[in-house]
Amino acid sequence: MTLETALDVRVGDDAVEFAFAVTNAGIDPVELTFRSGLKADFTVRADGTERWRASDGRMFTQALQSETLAPGETRTYEGAWPDPEPGEYAVVAELNVIDGPVEDLATFAV
Repeated sequence: MTLETALDVRVGDDAVEFAFAVTNAGIDPVELTFRSGLKADFTVRADGTERWRASDGRMFTQALQSETLAPGETRTYEGAWPDPEPGEYAVVAELNVIDGPVEDLATFAV
């Protein structure tokens, strides 16, 4: 796979919003096969400890799903961490694909 990723973090007054962009940088279409209805997950860590995960406490369909990215096409997957505590954090965004890993990392402060 010839995928490029970008992870944008926006800190707001009552939430931190994440936008994980995945672009097919190749010349051929790329098929992404997802393990379940969860397409992308976001994990926030501080001091080596997981503080929040977007998928915690949620249920997803348990069926394979796929999407095709044409050359140059970008898909953006979003998430939001509500009511974060002040501090320094790192977030890892990861596609829940069979042919992974497809992930990116960003740091931010609240």
